[in-house]
Amino acid sequence: MRYSGENMSSKENKYRIALDGGKVAGVPPDFLSLTIDISLILGGHWWGEGKGTSKGVAKERVEPLDLGDARLARLARELAPAMLRIGGTEADRTGYRVKKKWASTLAASNSSYEYLIDKKLWKSVNAFARKVGFEILFVIGAGPMTRDGAGAWSSGNARKLIAYAAKKKLPITAWELGNEVNGYPFVHGFRNRVSGARYAEDFADFSRLVRELHPGARAVGPGSSVWPVFGEVNPMLPAFARSAKLSPTDVVSWHYYPQQSGRAFLADRRATEKRLLAPRRLDSVRKHARSLRALAGGRECWMTETGHALYGGESGLSDSYCSSIWWLDQLGVLAREGTSRVFRQSLTGADYGLLDQAGFAPRPDYYASFLWKRLMGPDVFQSPKIEGPDNRLRAYRHSSAPSGDSSSVLLINLGKREARVAFEGFPRERYIVSPRRGLRSRDILMNGIPVEEDLVFSWAKKRTIKKYGIHEAGEPFVELPAYSYAFIVID
Repeated sequence: MRYSGENMSSKENKYRIALDGGKVAGVPPDFLSLTIDISLILGGHWWGEGKGTSKGVAKERVEPLDLGDARLARLARELAPAMLRIGGTEADRTGYRVKKKWASTLAASNSSYEYLIDKKLWKSVNAFARKVGFEILFVIGAGPMTRDGAGAWSSGNARKLIAYAAKKKLPITAWELGNEVNGYPFVHGFRNRVSGARYAEDFADFSRLVRELHPGARAVGPGSSVWPVFGEVNPMLPAFARSAKLSPTDVVSWHYYPQQSGRAFLADRRATEKRLLAPRRLDSVRKHARSLRALAGGRECWMTETGHALYGGESGLSDSYCSSIWWLDQLGVLAREGTSRVFRQSLTGADYGLLDQAGFAPRPDYYASFLWKRLMGPDVFQSPKIEGPDNRLRAYRHSSAPSGDSSSVLLINLGKREARVAFEGFPRERYIVSPRRGLRSRDILMNGIPVEEDLVFSWAKKRTIKKYGIHEAGEPFVELPAYSYAFIVID
């Protein structure tokens, strides 16, 4: 096979990339989707400065997020199209009273729920989604207060909300039953454990309800939490996915966090750069994605919640450049393994938010997500073949977005040294991103230039292309700094 560029010695940190693999999967335009945790919207027990946890959430309460903020909307709009998941642990502690007469459908009494969504809040959530071009995946509570004496899920309150959304033609296109249902013993107490068989029965009723009241919307579940090493604690996915009562259009969902933050109960195993970026740890998600896809029997699989570290993220890491390497690598793996949508926790909020919670300043992961959206198209190809000295270079290839007339290759250099990468074709566009001051930096460089918000708001304009040297002519290879990533568009 012929390669452009000079001959390379394996003793040097040089690699060759062959782009001769065929298409292996396809992803929708909203493959990279987002979340806003319902706790932040409600002013609930969301992750703030405090480190304590109780029943799976923070001990303190926070001020509700202002969904009417113009800057939040402007930055969110640049990540459209996307689905916006409104969920989280406290979704299972929330009732719906968009109309006063719904009180009779609330389980037992209003005091059974810690929170209620009223008409004003419901309108603000849907207005925000419409304004920024998002569709909504809304999590319907399946916790203890929605269950009867026999432990079966009661649909009364949910029925009202789903019917109302369909009647008003709200931008809700999917409904998820419960949040991390396999974690109920740890969040709601062991006596409130829901078995996989019980949940499969509940979900069959829920799916029929969605098809009856909101035709065209998807039913999603169980949002099961999967751990990197242990897999699914209190397993639910096998019994659920194999249920004969599922509809072909139902979606199997799961959650995945590669690390824990200092807020977690296993704080001695908290997030570090070394643990996060080790190739074998990055590969852990592939094993779980393949296993779930095999279980799903042809149904779509969505990762409806993921972030750099569990429980709000790790300060100084989840909000830094280091997280971007993990995030892009996971997107590349999941697209290739046939996952249809990946929901990032979160658009804003805590340490793992793409936008800072205080003033909505874009963090490194926001720019990484923006570049993926703008450059990685719907056709997913076989992994490029890499010839080089080690396994520290990773590569993922898609059709280019939006035209698809070329290839976009995501390269990730996990090595401590600069890597020179030669291609068969000639790079047309180069977006080489590195940290400004080490892995924990909150400032990034593109082609050596400090990245500012003009990259987003003046995307593809001549002055932006010139400023960041995106189209600069060069050799048929690229040089990647240590721990950098790059999007390379090749004809």
